Amino acid sequence: MARLSMVTLAELPGLACPYCGRVVPPDTPWAVAAAARWGWCGVKLTVEEQVAGLLLLAPGDEIGQAMLMCIWVRPGSVRSGYGKQLVQAASASLLSRKVRVIVAQGSRRNVRCQTPSRDFLKAIGFTRGLDDRLWRLDLDRTVAEKPGVRGMVGRLIESLRPVTPPEPAGGAISGRTTHTGS
Repeated sequence: MARLSMVTLAELPGLACPYCGRVVPPDTPWAVAAAARWGWCGVKLTVEEQVAGLLLLAPGDEIGQAMLMCIWVRPGSVRSGYGKQLVQAASASLLSRKVRVIVAQGSRRNVRCQTPSRDFLKAIGFTRGLDDRLWRLDLDRTVAEKPGVRGMVGRLIESLRPVTPPEPAGGAISGRTTHTGS
């Protein structure tokens, strides 16, 4: 069973990309900035005690923005939906921290853990930005249900439904009462 968890700075040395061998040192400025701002710097997906995927993020240049710094899924797990799960988990956590956009560099030819495939980014909801290489995921538009909104809409709908009159009590259904006994 797959398990998602947030990545701390202490975990970074043990999380090498299976394709290029890249390891992000725990004192990397963007990783330190992410950990200081959010309490974590990424999301990992573990299957049977083995890391099957990793996504690392940095605070963006603008307020409310995060930058995708690294994403990979182990070779045997590609096309399993793990990449999408990593992005969804990061997005959910970022929304609670008032981040509204994730920006990623996409590539068509030089696909690496730092520059994922444009096709992958497009498939999980990223759209091309002004720069042909930059892609963005607008979290306000891609989140299907925000906490609180569903409950508020549900209460509104309930308040608009007509109230059903109460059912009459037992012997009063016909309007007559019957007496039994002495």
